[in-house]
Amino acid sequence: MTSETDLGRRDLLAWEKSQPQDAYAADPNLDRVLALRFGQDRLAGERERLHGAGRLAAGRLRQLCADTNHDQNLPRLERYDGLGVRREEVVFHPSYHEAGRLVWSTGVLSDYATPGREVVQMALLYLFAQVGEYGHQCPLACTAGLIKLIQRVGSDDQKQRYLPRLLHRDYAQRLHASQFLTEVQGGSDVGSNAMVAVREGDHFRLHGEKWFCSVIDAGAFLMTARPEGAPAGTKGLGLFVVPRELEGETNQFFVRRLKRKLGTRAMASGEADFLGAYAEPLGELERGFKNVVEIVLNTSRIYNAVCCAGGMQAAYQLARTFAAHRRAFGQTIDQYPLVQEKLAILRAEALGAVASTFRLTAQADRFATQEPSGDELLAWRVGVNVNKYFTAVRNTDSVRMAVEVFGGNGTIETFSPLVQLYRDSMVLESWEGTHNVLVQQVLRDAARYGAHLAFLRELREGLARAQLPAAHAELRERTRRGLDALAAGFERLGGGDGDQRFGRVLVDQAAALLECTALLEELAATPEDTVKAAAIGLLLERYVAEQLAPPPAIPAALLS
Repeated sequence: MTSETDLGRRDLLAWEKSQPQDAYAADPNLDRVLALRFGQDRLAGERERLHGAGRLAAGRLRQLCADTNHDQNLPRLERYDGLGVRREEVVFHPSYHEAGRLVWSTGVLSDYATPGREVVQMALLYLFAQVGEYGHQCPLACTAGLIKLIQRVGSDDQKQRYLPRLLHRDYAQRLHASQFLTEVQGGSDVGSNAMVAVREGDHFRLHGEKWFCSVIDAGAFLMTARPEGAPAGTKGLGLFVVPRELEGETNQFFVRRLKRKLGTRAMASGEADFLGAYAEPLGELERGFKNVVEIVLNTSRIYNAVCCAGGMQAAYQLARTFAAHRRAFGQTIDQYPLVQEKLAILRAEALGAVASTFRLTAQADRFATQEPSGDELLAWRVGVNVNKYFTAVRNTDSVRMAVEVFGGNGTIETFSPLVQLYRDSMVLESWEGTHNVLVQQVLRDAARYGAHLAFLRELREGLARAQLPAAHAELRERTRRGLDALAAGFERLGGGDGDQRFGRVLVDQAAALLECTALLEELAATPEDTVKAAAIGLLLERYVAEQLAPPPAIPAALLS
């Protein structure tokens, strides 16, 4: 006779067996989005590679991610080798290197040799992100930033020396990069950075401390420093590439310690002192910080959003399949309205994040092959910032919601990837600009350049181009009214009504409208997609208001 215990375990085994073998095949929406944003003909030549990445993400990479994040397998610092030579080496578990070999071999970075292919590259990253940070998602983003910088502003000599290895798909021969921007006195306040760059002929020597050095094992560090005599603030920051080694010897930097983080633990972050480290200027010194923002941070913010979208898709996929197998009170829990509501929200959130992020990536591809106008760049910049912020917030909420569907099982490290995804989501919220920093950047760009006007114009043009049947006219109209409310909100804020908190309300609305516009463009390509239409309706209901007003005053008593 089968016991209740046996039945419960049988259901769990059936759930585990139901997990997809190919994350790409299990996500037909991704294929449709790529067909729209990359082109059906071009996509046809990439599907085999995408299916291979999907099988990797659903199979071996998932186990490797779990292995790299076990406490006993986390990276450790070995400052000296066996002969007492200083190496500042970070030692990783073998699972870390196996994951790196598999991921690099897909060509996820080597495609940067041909501009206009980032949509496919981000599709690969999105699939890999569904297992969490296995130690290489951040290095991919950092390396991409350095590749783009050298391609755009590097000298011919730097292109010849660095690009072949940065673009290499052989893990053993690749050069990977990091970005050291943060100092202890200035996280978001980069203008207070105190790292000094002393000129020595055609290169510089760097002196100072960097407080948050992710990918501390990298072979090339991208760093900001202030040349002697340069002005204060961000205007005085130059941009430099610092090789880890010079002719086989460690450059003049010293790792204080590795940081123990809440998430992304398999990727090594540390603190470092630079005592005269050799550094090469990258681009014009006077444009150092501008190049960081325009090229590096915008690239990293797209990567961040892609990882969040991948986490949200994984949260939905895991919760949906678990709810279809888990029984409580005589039926599977997906029959209960409270669970159904969670699953519907998870699905809509994931669809929205994919839509907005791949829309922005497709625009970046177009900019890489066709010179954009000033307004196009301003609209894209606003989009990148609001999208990074919104997808990060929604990712954390989505994974937490999936944990709720799982109940106590959702908190168990060895039961599902949800614990890993939740830890990583908290780090993704802070990386590449905290929420407040991103909101402030949007508001500054609106005040200085009228960037919000370019953003609003671009979304309205997207809505107008979308050929939607009458059945979806109300979704377009509600989105249009949301854009009108957003425009009026920016006018109120510009007229002195409200403060930074009202700015955050505006950014929330802007991000949601970006998602809804992107989804409507997708719906125009597949108007029979009732799931997408329902997702747009749900997102409009949850996040888009037709009137926006400043929040009430903060009670003074609570600030005493």
